[in-house]
Amino acid sequence: MTRIELRPAQIADMRAALESRERTIIELMLQQPDYPPLPPCPECSAEVERMDSMLEPPQFGVYDSVLLINMKPCGHRFRGAVDIDQPS
Repeated sequence: MTRIELRPAQIADMRAALESRERTIIELMLQQPDYPPLPPCPECSAEVERMDSMLEPPQFGVYDSVLLINMKPCGHRFRGAVDIDQPS
């Protein structure tokens, strides 16, 4: 299965949603069953139960960092260049 390319704006939106979710969990001192939902899948808008992410292994002469994201249970797989200097 090939990966779906994410635009930088989509990655930024996903990052903002995950940071907001984390702040809510910390501020309200929530426990696992009460966590807010993960952001929906950018491809099908399905509810995401699990999101796995990793950086693609670097390639010689390529200076972009590439983020790989797998959504479950819908199974969509994404790929997008990330700016490592972007503020969190």
